[in-house]
Amino acid sequence: MDECTAVNGKTFTEEDIEASATEAESEQDYTDCHLGPPKVGRPVSIGADARPFTMRLDANRRAKLDKAAYEQHTTASALMRSLIDSL
Repeated sequence: MDECTAVNGKTFTEEDIEASATEAESEQDYTDCHLGPPKVGRPVSIGADARPFTMRLDANRRAKLDKAAYEQHTTASALMRSLIDSL
């Protein structure tokens, strides 16, 4: 059975996907422990004073950013925050 790795580094198999699909399609509530009560809105990543920052990138730079984020099992935004923190 093939094993896959999510962007966050968690591994899962086809069997895991099937089990999640079966649970999602059932009329029962989710039972996985990683699921908690729903949270409204987007999580604040840095604090209450965090503000969005938009930057235009050409296709080549964006591809480099996406590739680096993928290789580090993170998002482009999280990678940019860590790069800024390292300055």
